[in-house]
Amino acid sequence: MKQREDFKQVLARAIYREIGARDFYRRIAEAIRNPEGSERFDRLSKDEEGHRAKLEGWYLKLFNAKFVAGRKELDGAEIKGVHVDDKTGAMEALDIAIDAEMKAEEFYSIEAAEVDDAELKRLLMQLSGEEHGHYELLLAERSSLAGNFYWFDLDSAQFLED
Repeated sequence: MKQREDFKQVLARAIYREIGARDFYRRIAEAIRNPEGSERFDRLSKDEEGHRAKLEGWYLKLFNAKFVAGRKELDGAEIKGVHVDDKTGAMEALDIAIDAEMKAEEFYSIEAAEVDDAELKRLLMQLSGEEHGHYELLLAERSSLAGNFYWFDLDSAQFLED
C-alpha cells in the first residue's frame, strides 16, 4: 500500500490532471460553434472541476493543508496542441479527449487498489466510473459526428433479432 507522502503526490497529480482536463474542455467549448457540442464540452469541463474540488477536499482532510497549484505543473497539465475548426479539429479534439478519459479511468482504478482508507477508495472508484462515463459519451459523440450509429460500434450484433 502507498505511504502517506506517496499518496500526497498521487492526489497532487490527480488534481493537476483534473485542472488540465477542465481547461482543455473549456477551451474546446468556447471554440466550437455547434451549440450542442459546446454544451457537452462545457458540461465535461464542469464535471472535471467537480472532480478537482473533491480531490482538493481530500488533500485538505488528509494533509491539513490547502492544495496550492504550481504554475509549471499547471502548464504541463493542460492538453495542448489541438486547434479546433469547422472541419477536422472537432474529431481531433474528441480523439484526444477519448484517450485522456481512458487514461484517467485507469489512473483512478489503479490508485484505488493501492489505498487502505475505504472512503477514499470509494471516491477513487467513483471518479474512475465517472471518467468511464465521459469516455463513453465522447465515443458516442465521435460516432455521431462521423455519421455512424454508436450502437453499431459496440459489436452488439447478438442483440439484433433474426
